[in-house]
Amino acid sequence: MKAFKRLSTIIIATLFAMAAQAKEISTPRIISAGSGVTEIIYALGAGDQIVAVDSISAYPEDVKSLPRLGYLKQLSAEGILAMQPSILIGTEDMGPPTTMEQLKSAGVNIATLPLKSDAESIQHRILSLAKILDKEQEGKQLWQSVSDSFAEARNIAGEQKKPTVLFMLAMGGRTPYVAGNNTAANSLIELAGGINPTASQFASYKPLSNEALLQLAPDVVLYSDQGKGTTPQQLIDMQPVLQQTPAGKSGRMIAIEPNMLLGGLGPRTGELAVELAKAFFPAKS
Repeated sequence: MKAFKRLSTIIIATLFAMAAQAKEISTPRIISAGSGVTEIIYALGAGDQIVAVDSISAYPEDVKSLPRLGYLKQLSAEGILAMQPSILIGTEDMGPPTTMEQLKSAGVNIATLPLKSDAESIQHRILSLAKILDKEQEGKQLWQSVSDSFAEARNIAGEQKKPTVLFMLAMGGRTPYVAGNNTAANSLIELAGGINPTASQFASYKPLSNEALLQLAPDVVLYSDQGKGTTPQQLIDMQPVLQQTPAGKSGRMIAIEPNMLLGGLGPRTGELAVELAKAFFPAKS
């Protein structure tokens, strides 16, 4: 047992020394935690500085060849230190706290960005990352592009009546979970010009009964199935009650790529908001 403890101490000490050496390396070595953060870094032209990512980062394609260090809320100090990062960048929900403390003790720079998903927070993430990466001009250009897309989505919506839109997590045949307030899905619905009726009822995600779903009568249903490729008809087969809603009767059910909503909304949010606005307001688009 004593030999094991001594070996563990040696390993941790070695990793701390490696982290100290990484601070002296001129080329930044970034570990990115959060798909939205990773996408912004690439969009700013700094993707070549990323040496590892969390398990949910999957875009752009180059990310798939990078080492993965686990779920952003369950990161390992040893795994991170072994990559000799100069900085760890992620959203405020990355952790656990013990890992963050170990990394700070090892001298790893940590940049924490807000997780909130409204337009102002997306702007803050883009401009903050641009400053950290010395890409401020690129950051301004990127935010302008995203902002222009948000404006286009608002223009499509115009003064038309806002459709009632629900976002569901497809759970097979089980009771679906629906997004309420303080979720990336709710922000996306609002950015595209829709209204989420559950936003005034609860925060985060909650299961929704068939009776409640029928009462809400959504005009549009957005859904995510963790990348399984579920079609609208398959979703109806799993949740037959949807066929009785306006969304089911009109076939207005739209799959959303799960990585668009995990780890903070990223630079593709503007384009997605425009696509959804066209689906919400087909007569205008």
